[in-house]
Amino acid sequence: MKITEEKIINIMEMLSKMDMIEIRKGGKYRVLSDSGKDDPMETNGEFAGYTILGEEGALVFKVDGQKELLRLIPVSNLIAIEFSPDEVVQEKKNISKDSINYIS
Repeated sequence: MKITEEKIINIMEMLSKMDMIEIRKGGKYRVLSDSGKDDPMETNGEFAGYTILGEEGALVFKVDGQKELLRLIPVSNLIAIEFSPDEVVQEKKNISKDSINYIS
């Protein structure tokens, strides 16, 4: 996919309208994460939720094409999460600070 100036402008306009991007449970995503090897690991699947892995937060995905396979990806290993704007973008709205969870 070629990145053009028009695509960058469209993305910037979309981001300026957003207050928050949220990964939705049940949404389909492509995730690139550090694998410990030269190439990153690619995970295509449905977001199942968050969990704790040791002392660190992790994202849980149901891996496409694998029956009953869940993959935990530590937050520190994330390189990128790819999604379509229709899948996860929420327009600006009033959000209570109590309803936001942060993973550090």
